[in-house]
Amino acid sequence: MNRTHITCRLLVATATALAVALTTGGPAGAQPVPADQAERRLQQALDRVVAAGAPGAVLLDRHGSRTTRLASGFADPVEGRRMRVDDRFRAASQMKSFTAVVVLQLVQEGRLRLDDQIDVLLPGVVPHGYGAGVTVRHLLLHNSGLFDFGDDPRVLAPYFAGDLGHVWTPPQLLAIAFEHPPLFPPGTRFSYADTGYFLLAYIVEAVTGHAFGDELRRRILRPLGLRGTDLPTVDAIAGRHAHGYIVFGDPPADTDVTALYPFSWAAGGLTSTAHDSARFYRALFAGRLLSPALIREMKTTIEVTDSDLPSRSGLGVQRWTPCGVAWGHSGNAPGYLVYTWISPDTQHETVLMINEDPQSVGPQALAEYYDLLDRAYCRRP
Repeated sequence: MNRTHITCRLLVATATALAVALTTGGPAGAQPVPADQAERRLQQALDRVVAAGAPGAVLLDRHGSRTTRLASGFADPVEGRRMRVDDRFRAASQMKSFTAVVVLQLVQEGRLRLDDQIDVLLPGVVPHGYGAGVTVRHLLLHNSGLFDFGDDPRVLAPYFAGDLGHVWTPPQLLAIAFEHPPLFPPGTRFSYADTGYFLLAYIVEAVTGHAFGDELRRRILRPLGLRGTDLPTVDAIAGRHAHGYIVFGDPPADTDVTALYPFSWAAGGLTSTAHDSARFYRALFAGRLLSPALIREMKTTIEVTDSDLPSRSGLGVQRWTPCGVAWGHSGNAPGYLVYTWISPDTQHETVLMINEDPQSVGPQALAEYYDLLDRAYCRRP
């Protein structure tokens, strides 16, 4: 689940303070640093993220044929289990890129069009007349105007009350969204909405006749060999994984929220690893999953107005300009924060994950986090 709309004030303040440090040259244009020295500096920077407040952190950094994989801190501080580079974590809204690829593959196969209207594709799912004129493209681009169910306080209330295993079903969450009028006419401005990605998954099911999870595995997970990635429908994370933490309660305390039910499904229910995240985005932007024409469509962007770092939104992907262009997606679930950045030529890629909620970890740790993300991707000393 991406809660940018919840955390943006803290994150924007941190990003603004960091902006003066960002470089303007492309990743490939940076001065080369000896490999052992570069790795040592990255490990020190990763350790600073942990020292500033994150329980643990994982960094995957690839430039050309050389990949550096580093870990710091704890995957489970209570048990004293150290973080490992292959630990699973909740990748949250990186799920949106996966969902978008499945939808765009159906477009590529001629079974769907980007400008098809959702009330035609999903008769009986969307209330008659609700969100009139909303298309598949609007859902992918986050400019449909549909209300985001995560903005209704009823959704998070059970979890803040301590019931981490509370099950929300997709129909229940869509019903909550549909209780609220659309925010604006479709296509007129940006507003991040998990609601749209639930509807996209429903469209996949309507077009294929198969469960969305089955299409995800058949089209992406199995062909790419993403063995550390899945879309769970239970509250546990399979295999060895990092526990996630967030401060809440009365009195406030650092709470293990690893077992929070993955209610955000096709919008943010993904669990993954740094390796799998990197492998997916590299395959995507190298043209292994979509045709060049569909990748161009995916890269058609609009301005994001509530982002943690200045960015633009494409069809299920995000675009940043830390030093040249970086594509990818962020993920912000309770207890976790992850970014994956990849260069247009796919030669430079950085994945950075911490297992503490950005609302809880504090501005110093966030500043160290974003500085490291920039430092690694841009090959900045």
